[in-house]
Amino acid sequence: ESVMAMILAFTRGILSCAECQPQKTWNNREIRCDLVELTGSTMGIIGFGATGRALAKRAQAFDMRIIAVDLYPNNKPDYVSELWGLDRLHDLLKESDYTVVMTPYTPQTHGMIGAEQIAMMKPGAMLVGISRGRIIDQKALAQALREKHLVAAALDVFDPEPLPADSELWDLDNLLIMPHVAGGTQLEGKYIIDIFRENLGRFLKGDLPLRNQVDKQLGF
Repeated sequence: ESVMAMILAFTRGILSCAECQPQKTWNNREIRCDLVELTGSTMGIIGFGATGRALAKRAQAFDMRIIAVDLYPNNKPDYVSELWGLDRLHDLLKESDYTVVMTPYTPQTHGMIGAEQIAMMKPGAMLVGISRGRIIDQKALAQALREKHLVAAALDVFDPEPLPADSELWDLDNLLIMPHVAGGTQLEGKYIIDIFRENLGRFLKGDLPLRNQVDKQLGF
């Protein structure tokens, strides 16, 4: 839901409207002519685990074409057009109007989206980072946003966190900065208790691996 909100903040003029409200400015014509519909556009999801699949379900409701890459490209849902291995990352970047980084941070994904990869993205595309910092090269992203190669970006994760006050990212008007809050929900406490209860029962029975158990060799 947070990813869709971050995209819609730009495509539906929500950020522009929020900026006009304190000035009591009725900016109908200027905002309306910049609105973009998601129908028929392509979303590329990097990292197709539980959260990637949850995003794909929601993007599908907007009649988007969905493609994804993952370390284990198995069990492709019918509403996903393509599910590739990580070796097809460049194809995903070239085809996507909206690229969403949801892969876990590991040595393999460190700096995965750098200047070379951002240059491969469509002119006018949007990049969203929602998993961990250090996967997206923030300097390369800032340059692409200043040069308008990317029309917009939205980040919920950074390196370092909190984002320092002197970071160049704060001054980019086509970047939405969120302070690592995208996973928040009124049901967060319930989810944690449910997972703990399930895992306690499984642990006592010796039923391993536990739900959400991290493989230290893989890093996630």
